[in-house]
Amino acid sequence: MKLIQRVTNLTAATNYGKECDKNGLASDGTNIPLYSKSPGGPFLLSANTRAVPERYVMTKTHCGGRCNSCGPKKYIMDEESFLDWCLLGGKYVPEEDGASMDFINVHYNASLVARAIHLIRDPFDNVVSNFHLEQHERSKSGDKKWLAKFSNDQEGFQNWCGYLDSRYTEEESNHKAIDKKMIKMFKDVPCHGDFYRYAQWHNYAIKVTRRLKLPTLVMHYENYGKDYQNSVELLLGFLQLPKNGIPANFVAGKSYKMDFFTEKQRNATMALIQSLTDKDAWELLKRYEES
Repeated sequence: MKLIQRVTNLTAATNYGKECDKNGLASDGTNIPLYSKSPGGPFLLSANTRAVPERYVMTKTHCGGRCNSCGPKKYIMDEESFLDWCLLGGKYVPEEDGASMDFINVHYNASLVARAIHLIRDPFDNVVSNFHLEQHERSKSGDKKWLAKFSNDQEGFQNWCGYLDSRYTEEESNHKAIDKKMIKMFKDVPCHGDFYRYAQWHNYAIKVTRRLKLPTLVMHYENYGKDYQNSVELLLGFLQLPKNGIPANFVAGKSYKMDFFTEKQRNATMALIQSLTDKDAWELLKRYEES
């Protein structure tokens, strides 16, 4: 989002009002919706300092992808629920006393969505990134006991996965969407719940964008590092945005596949992902087999 705003000098948008700084808030502290007819969002990130694009406004949504340590009862969903999560967000509203602000969940209509960018990251890096996000939250809350147990290295990551994998054993065994064959495949996949969510997310991302008949641009995260300028041009062309500025240098995130997972775990993980994805999703993800 920062990249698009910087290179176009135009505002982007988000489902999540907490991501808007003072440049994206009205004078009363409330979020500014992209469309006046849709108070439920999306919300402009920099409404006070950047103009709104003429055609398409890049908008951030996680589509429910941020369930870091929950069990299958919460993360296994159907296509309709996935779409609802894509359209769900939150915004600031004044409290009744007028002296403070509340933050509430909101939802907008799918008819507002005109295009989609399907961003894909290496599944191994994606899952380690979830671990790092959990570490960040624990660090902010001062949870020294947790941080000591789950250190920021391969051992700490494997310990965290072991904790999660054992925590939901019974819930997985009793879930109708998880059969004995899948449970057997889980055995050699650390943080297997995260990889299940990853596969499910990309399955539904394809199904929903096709259902809504959205022109879709598929972007692989690693391509930014391999051909940054071309990746930026693809984004701008797809969104019909001007190039009004110079993009900052791209600093690729570290790859954790080889350092945090054994070869056996990597092979078992990709086998699990293949078993969970349909043909079209696997075609996009199979590049992450040994490479």
